[in-house]
Amino acid sequence: MFPAGGGRVRPAAGSRAAAIRGVAAATGGRRVFAGELPARPQQRRISEWSAARCDEVAGDVARGGLWRFTEVVADVLYPGLGTAVAAAQRVTKWGPELLGLNDDRGADVKVGLVGSDNLGLWVLFRTRLGQSDLGPRPPWCTDLPVGPVGTLGGEGVRRDSTVISGVEDVKPADVAGLLLVPPAAGADTRLLARVDVGRRAGIVAVDSGDGSWQRRLFFTVVHPPRREDGHHERYRVVCPTCGRRRLAQFRGFDVCSDCGWLSLAG
Repeated sequence: MFPAGGGRVRPAAGSRAAAIRGVAAATGGRRVFAGELPARPQQRRISEWSAARCDEVAGDVARGGLWRFTEVVADVLYPGLGTAVAAAQRVTKWGPELLGLNDDRGADVKVGLVGSDNLGLWVLFRTRLGQSDLGPRPPWCTDLPVGPVGTLGGEGVRRDSTVISGVEDVKPADVAGLLLVPPAAGADTRLLARVDVGRRAGIVAVDSGDGSWQRRLFFTVVHPPRREDGHHERYRVVCPTCGRRRLAQFRGFDVCSDCGWLSLAG
């Protein structure tokens, strides 16, 4: 539950314009109950997810609501970093870069990075289609609870917060890629981001318009120590979480591109 001394980001005003078209699938006259999918459309959706790139699945959420939330909480997670973020916003038009670490491999778990190398601020995330993500998952994956907005704490972001939550209205098209069943056109879709301040890690959940939250994404905010060598190079190493041998090396940290295991330099 949201602990005492927590904070909640003020909800942002957002458009509810419908930007997604649903495709009706024939069911052969069989009664389909709420939440149930005919077999063929569900299998097609799973295949489409595996073939999709990270940008196609999570790009709108990662570069949108999740990154805006990260900008707001950065100074609490890394004291002093908020000043650099604010300065960069004033003098440049930089936007976050999105990297899909396991694109074009047909992965059922998408692992990605969104952020700015100039600031040295990144958000590492992983998502899997459907509600379950049993793993193997890296240690930074944090199962924070979700509940009604009224239970998430008061307005504002405070330095003594232990968990910070943010709620934002979003377009159905922005979250459709994350969901097994895309939301209806015109649905009142919302995005919830929660971060454990001590662990600098959290979750993103989606309300597809029915008032219930679906956990869709794990994330951790990374501001690593600088190092000059090994930027965007890959070498073979055994990941201690999933046992595979694909590790992406960045300035100040390494990431397993299959599961999201993270190792900071130094």
